[in-house]
Amino acid sequence: MPPPPRLRELLHQQRLHLLHGEVVFMPEERVETIYLVERGGVVVFAPSGEGVLTAIGPLRIIGLRDMMAGGVWQGVGLAQGPTVLRVLETAPILHLIDAAPDAHQRLLRALAAA
Repeated sequence: MPPPPRLRELLHQQRLHLLHGEVVFMPEERVETIYLVERGGVVVFAPSGEGVLTAIGPLRIIGLRDMMAGGVWQGVGLAQGPTVLRVLETAPILHLIDAAPDAHQRLLRALAAA
């Protein structure tokens, strides 16, 4: 079964091919794209560079929480090994969220803030 029309544009995005240690994002940069990790991973360090906040591996999305909780990256993201990321523009995602019922929007924002 094909995806709904409103989701199709999310599925046909470009891919980033990164080498180990390449920067994916920096703290306080606006979240204009989020990423689906297809291969490899991304390690997110605290803004100070000290301490790992999280490590994100294949088939996980990076940035949804940052997008929902203020729209800026909360850490330093570095590729872990050879990494392939699918780039997902935030505008269509935000459009889908805006079209969701109010209760769903409140839930998403509450989850992002937690």
